[in-house]
Amino acid sequence: MITEIKNDISAISLYSDAFNKRIRIDDYSGDAHGVLALITESTPAWAEKIIVKSRKREVAIFLSGGFIREAEVAGYFKGADMFFLVKYPKPERGSNPGQPEERRIVESILSQPNTASEANTQIVLPATPEDANELAELYAEVFQVYPTALNDPAYVRKTMKEGTKYVLIREQNRIVSAASAEINRQYANAELTDCATLPEAQGKGHIKKLLLKLEKLLKAENIHCLYTIARAESYGMNKAFYQLGYTYGGTLINNCVIYSGLEDMNVWYKVAEKPKT
Repeated sequence: MITEIKNDISAISLYSDAFNKRIRIDDYSGDAHGVLALITESTPAWAEKIIVKSRKREVAIFLSGGFIREAEVAGYFKGADMFFLVKYPKPERGSNPGQPEERRIVESILSQPNTASEANTQIVLPATPEDANELAELYAEVFQVYPTALNDPAYVRKTMKEGTKYVLIREQNRIVSAASAEINRQYANAELTDCATLPEAQGKGHIKKLLLKLEKLLKAENIHCLYTIARAESYGMNKAFYQLGYTYGGTLINNCVIYSGLEDMNVWYKVAEKPKT
């Protein structure tokens, strides 16, 4: 749930996420010190993590207010960089014993040649509301736990109506792989997310095909900043984004409940070249 909160000098757009015991400030305006005050006043007692999507000019002020920098996305704000700044009202939420191994996964991927190549996206289809039931079944089968209600067809249809683009791959008339793009038209960016493939269809490069198709669709709509938040434990998913030319932007610690429980998430981003005029 997103709530707009204001005082005399500032305003924040606060996303309340009780399931993951976190709040996120997706946007703000006005005096940065006033923004900090609004965040402090609006943080519920159950929140273990506070996330602010900060512009560069306010980073120092947020850091002085007890936030730390975990990740960044270049070009997020219509070409200007965005920084994920976080604060942990519950300090233990800010550490994960799996971090060293997750770091080794990233280092291993980054040490490899970037062998980005085109893939045949002809088998990738845009999803329609008629696909919502099947998409929900796919997500329910792949993810026992997920941060959003993708196992609910009504939720899938709702997000489609709000502008999220889903693409899918069928085999023998069954959806075996899907992904989506949540578009922020105000700032010309999109989060590539909800990537899922049934176990029997894995190893065929389906995720790359889906992501490339989404990139083409988004480019046609003048969305130039693309990013994702991928499970830090997933070697294959992180490698897929690296091979598609995405840049590693950092790791969000104990960010959300997904797959096995509360997990770290890696940020990857790509800023597409704008057409010359």
